Amino acid sequence: MLLPMRSTIADYWRRESPLGLMLDYDGTLTPIVPDPTQAFLPPAGWELLLKLCRHPWIRVAIVSGRSVSQLRFFLSALTGEAITLCGLHGGEIYVPQKDHFLRQPNREQLQQQLQPLREKVIAQLTAANLLNSGIFLEDKTYSLAVHYRQVEASVKPQIIELLYGLFTHDTELTAPFKLQPGKEVLEVLPRTFDKGDCVVFLWDFWQLRQGCYIGDDVTDEAAFVAVNQRGGLTIAVGKTPGTTQAQHICSEVGDVYRELAALASQSKS
Repeated sequence: MLLPMRSTIADYWRRESPLGLMLDYDGTLTPIVPDPTQAFLPPAGWELLLKLCRHPWIRVAIVSGRSVSQLRFFLSALTGEAITLCGLHGGEIYVPQKDHFLRQPNREQLQQQLQPLREKVIAQLTAANLLNSGIFLEDKTYSLAVHYRQVEASVKPQIIELLYGLFTHDTELTAPFKLQPGKEVLEVLPRTFDKGDCVVFLWDFWQLRQGCYIGDDVTDEAAFVAVNQRGGLTIAVGKTPGTTQAQHICSEVGDVYRELAALASQSKS
């Protein structure tokens, strides 16, 4: 007789109240890929998310650095499902089932603030002969991500130094923003956009007593701290002990799927 799969999340959840399941996207539900536009979910991801979204006692949210419009594209098959999409590290929070934003930035104001900074970033990268070094500039409307995964290793420190130097020396221009590091990316992001603040919002909005956050990047550490403070469960993907605020570790995306599959199989209503 086969024993049921074990799940850290299923073991944590007491089932006396809804479980908030908050998941990063890139590096958590899909492996990191060289081209960010090709980060599609594998079939197993679709199947698991559908099961979890349809469970009456599980609240599912994707908390990503991607914009809501990007998340809607990658997760279009879930439009009618009970899922919440949190884009730009929680700067925008959208419920596709109701076509409703719970949180939406002031587009005009942020674009006016970001445009001169975007132009200066591009100008400085161009002046330093770095713009065509393999950099991919991703305009997210409210933020600008500078991906340098495809840049030669010897050149990457120059890009990092240039951007941090800009934020250090031009404090008036950069004041409304922060430079958020990620996996082979630096993002010019409004200071108020933060995954920790996002999960606090969801926790209160859903009136949770139990919640779980799974992520893999530097940006997820603030969410780990916020969830830990509320007695929740935190799981880091691809980290080593001592390098993360998360309580538990999954070595890869496949382990995340095994966790979620076990949760789905043990929590049938």
